[in-house]
Amino acid sequence: MVDVSAELGQLAELDELTGPAVAAVLDASGWEGERRNPAKQWATTWRRGDAHAWIQGDGPVEVEFTLWCREVEDERPDPDTYIDELYDAASAELPRLADQLESGVLGARLETVDEDLTDGADYIDHTAWRIGDKVVLAGVKHDDTDAPVQLVVVVRGNGTGEQDDAGEWL
Repeated sequence: MVDVSAELGQLAELDELTGPAVAAVLDASGWEGERRNPAKQWATTWRRGDAHAWIQGDGPVEVEFTLWCREVEDERPDPDTYIDELYDAASAELPRLADQLESGVLGARLETVDEDLTDGADYIDHTAWRIGDKVVLAGVKHDDTDAPVQLVVVVRGNGTGEQDDAGEWL
């Protein structure tokens, strides 16, 4: 699993999470821009090894790193059991990821709080912190039956994420 601690440290230092600033951090960290939205001046999807990053929004933006991803195979004899196994496997990785982040570059700067920092997103399991005016969240998600089960790290400004009724980022 790719360690994104250094990137998170650099993103935490930004005054504002803008698309060009986040793209510059990813580019300098060895991520390759893959897809450009014609309406934006920066790549919106990035790849490094098996990991992906996605810059969402216009500004301030949100950055989602997908570090673990498993496709749901509908042809399995018992799809519900298989999905539960994927949830369990991803959830088993979450504490290791949280430990990696807490012992990494951000370390003592990560502040655990008692409030819900999911900003309305639905996670199977998650851990979240504040770092200054930003939120860092590590979580397991499965958006719908056609989507893979993912272990993600999200960085956003506090309260900047907005979703529609279907859970899609606006």
